[in-house]
Amino acid sequence: MTLPFLPTFLLLPSSALAAAPGVVTPSTTIVNGTEESGFPSVVGLGVVLGVNTYTACTGAVITPRVVLTAAHCGADVPMELVVSAGKAFFGVDAASPDAVIGFEDAVIDPDYVPLGDPSPLGVQDLGHDDYAVLVLAEDAPVQPMRINDRPMTADDVGLEMVSVGYGITSSAGEGSGTKRSAELTLDEVGVVYLISLTQTNPGGGQICNGDSGGPQLAKLDDTGEWIQVGVHSWGDESCLSESGSSRVDIGYDWIMDQVEDVHGSRDLCEINGRYGDGVCDTWCAEEDPDCALAINPEKPKGCSSTGAAARGILLLPALLGLLRRRRA
Repeated sequence: MTLPFLPTFLLLPSSALAAAPGVVTPSTTIVNGTEESGFPSVVGLGVVLGVNTYTACTGAVITPRVVLTAAHCGADVPMELVVSAGKAFFGVDAASPDAVIGFEDAVIDPDYVPLGDPSPLGVQDLGHDDYAVLVLAEDAPVQPMRINDRPMTADDVGLEMVSVGYGITSSAGEGSGTKRSAELTLDEVGVVYLISLTQTNPGGGQICNGDSGGPQLAKLDDTGEWIQVGVHSWGDESCLSESGSSRVDIGYDWIMDQVEDVHGSRDLCEINGRYGDGVCDTWCAEEDPDCALAINPEKPKGCSSTGAAARGILLLPALLGLLRRRRA
């Protein structure tokens, strides 16, 4: 028996869904994880019905207005319904969120192919291009998450990762609606997916129903920053064996096309306010003024001025250059 796609967040709570034995299913909470108060850019995606709040998918805020999630979270209903009824819930508990924001647009990757039926030999077509973006109706009250554009390779196998989501905590269906995280290990870099086997994961953590569309994160450079490398896509029916997350580097160009449609720019450092924010971001599309200051932090000699006035003199050339660039 082949499962249908886990319904979009506008139909039923994930706890109402049952899994069939032996079938790989779209992942939709974290099993063997812990409650997560960090990663504020990770949001629950769902709907408010009366006094009840339901989450059936997860997303990550990657610009003030754009949420990255999985295509299968919204593939079964008209996008108009997703926009009119869907909500993004900020905070640890979707039932008592820090903020709730609706959507003004939703787009699914046109190349998306869903999880298919098993063949007579038992091999299941895992599909591809499981990406979607939701456009928030107003700016998110959190710092957006950085996403990966570096090609992942076999050299990345063994990478320590973190997965975050609002899904269930066991295959029995408990725990949906609370943000949790778990440490995972990258066991295989596939053509489309990042594969993680539960047996290699610290604490036996794994993604499950309700974590779909949530971020898989890793530290890829010397900044120490958690970067989104995957979008949770599927897992085994018991959520205890393996999972696959769609590679962000593979979908990066399409994701950035959507960002440009919303913001009129592909420069994530400009869009997310990272130029001149006091942190040297060497990965930005343009030179970050903070990096020049980090290299030569000395105050000008032969001047008695100190404090804010002196810092203003040092910053002026960089800020003028920044203004010219932003006007272009």
